[in-house]
Amino acid sequence: MTRMSVLKKKRRLICCELAFIALFFAASAKGAEFTVSPTTMNAGSLQTMQFTLEVGADGIETGGGLRVEVPVAYAETEFLMWSRPQTNNAQAPGYIWAKSSGSGAVDVRITGVLGGIIEAKVAAPLVEGDKLTIFYRGIVQSIAGEIDARYASLSSEGATWSNKAAFPKLKIEPAKASTLSIHFPSDLRVGKPFEVSLVATDKYGNLAKGFDGVVELDSTDQQAVLPSKVQFRAEDKGRVVIDDAVFFTAGFQKIQAEPNAHDLKIRYKYAWVGERAPARRRLFGDLHFHTGTGAGNRGFFTAPAGANLNTTDTSTFKELNLAGDHRANFTDAVRAYAYARDVSGLDFASTSEHSSRLMTEDIWRESQRISDSFYKPGAFTTFYGFEWTPALNHYVVMYKNKEGRPLSHLAYTTYPSLRDALVEQDVPALAIPHVSWRFENHNIWQDDVGDKFRPIGEIYSLWNSRHLVQPDNEPQLFELGSDDKWSYQYAWRKGYKIGVIGASDNHLGHPGANDETTSIRHSGGLAVVMADENDRNSIWDSLHRRAAYATTGTQIYMDFTADGRIMGSEYRANSAPHFRAKIAGTNQLALVELVRLQDGLYSTVFSVAPNAETYFLDFKDESFSDRAMYYLRVTQADEYPNRLYSHSTADMAWSSPIWISAK
Repeated sequence: MTRMSVLKKKRRLICCELAFIALFFAASAKGAEFTVSPTTMNAGSLQTMQFTLEVGADGIETGGGLRVEVPVAYAETEFLMWSRPQTNNAQAPGYIWAKSSGSGAVDVRITGVLGGIIEAKVAAPLVEGDKLTIFYRGIVQSIAGEIDARYASLSSEGATWSNKAAFPKLKIEPAKASTLSIHFPSDLRVGKPFEVSLVATDKYGNLAKGFDGVVELDSTDQQAVLPSKVQFRAEDKGRVVIDDAVFFTAGFQKIQAEPNAHDLKIRYKYAWVGERAPARRRLFGDLHFHTGTGAGNRGFFTAPAGANLNTTDTSTFKELNLAGDHRANFTDAVRAYAYARDVSGLDFASTSEHSSRLMTEDIWRESQRISDSFYKPGAFTTFYGFEWTPALNHYVVMYKNKEGRPLSHLAYTTYPSLRDALVEQDVPALAIPHVSWRFENHNIWQDDVGDKFRPIGEIYSLWNSRHLVQPDNEPQLFELGSDDKWSYQYAWRKGYKIGVIGASDNHLGHPGANDETTSIRHSGGLAVVMADENDRNSIWDSLHRRAAYATTGTQIYMDFTADGRIMGSEYRANSAPHFRAKIAGTNQLALVELVRLQDGLYSTVFSVAPNAETYFLDFKDESFSDRAMYYLRVTQADEYPNRLYSHSTADMAWSSPIWISAK
């Protein structure tokens, strides 16, 4: 080997060694690592959380630090999310502090419009391997599921916070089972098999996926085909389906349960069992609920460009606030639809994300895609919806097909302008009034725009049960008051031919959930339609015909006719109208009333206290004159008669009116 060859070989060896050393140090130069402990916890539990940033090779200079987001909320959902962070009282929920493994002190502060962002900044530099930890001791959210542990880091004072693209997951497990609900169709035929689902939920309304126990079943129909016992196992995840139940006795029938050695409250309902196939089926649904999908599931922490929305002015906060889940922002439409179908036992549902600048075309298409993925004609029906929210006069706009587009309250500031936009769009639409305030200057009922898109409206929603202050349920808040511009009695007296439904306006991924335990401060509200089939065409037609009624969140059965015409009808009568109704409650029926509007005055022309779970009404109004409107109102016994809260816990139902004129 020549001397030149030896030198070349040595150079190659030196280069390889240098490259190896460079690779070794590159591999050893760790990036910063963020961890959370614990990562799994029970809903509504008291936890001491640790959010820890292990410093990477770049280090953190003086004034740099860590920022984490705690999922807080406000108004009616405040007590359902995490305790608001605070530094004043170490013994109170939400207390925060911070420390580092370095030598300097750590300054910890709370920021953000909601007060949900915690910042910890160091007074001395941190080097690779040092740790900076934020501690939080508080009650975590009562809504089960996975959420992001959102965080950002700051390299030094004056630098820009580095918001992350991916976050560790926190898993909120349900609490133990406290309620067992029994779901099945509301209209059945003698001898025809049907499906029953038994659903175990915790005290917060979460599906109690860990429930395992035996439930004994019975029925008011002694001939019914039902298993005598049902075993819940871990793999059932809180929900058991019985495929081939059968009733053999006509009339109202219910399924009863006795949890063996389990302290569960039983939620039951009735079905009407007929000798023939039902001409109309009562289908229960929720057409007004919100999820973070409407805001692209960004939450309050970051915008697409990386700006920190939660430390800007309130107008920017409001803009985020009006998209999707504007209370918690930690839910998604997929989980919400699954909850409506599998936990609430509903027949139809539709998201109604707020139409603001954050409701982009991409997000609208995603919302439609999710709705379509849950649509199963004959079993579960979905629609496409958004909420239009200028000032006081809110509307839920719903489409049957995909050609409809969200219309922003920023572009269309009045209902007449929204109506004109819907006319120009020329797509079948419903504009459902969502009455949410009772101010004197309310003008949700505007005579000059007609009722082309609004045959139906919400008489009950979350707003009846809080009016921004909990607890304060007023089920008849938007029914009563013929001189009150927000009320339906005012609208009907003004000449509006509008039917009624209920809705939850739920913002926490639990559509259809009602305040069924004292731990749930979020009331429900359901829309009930009488439809030929469970599909988009049938339900849509029923809403347009006002063949619908409202409940405060429970599946009360109501059938109400005048001279054989169903609720929502208009007709001319030859003689005194003859009213019939059959009603079955989910509790004792305390009061059944027939309310009449005649000659501009409201009166109760029939009233009875059944003190039973079922009732049949048969009544002729001999005092009917030339023209009148009638609706049926049902009030159940108080659910919690000794409850400390001031608000009513008596569920209610209202029929859509029937308008009658003399021939």
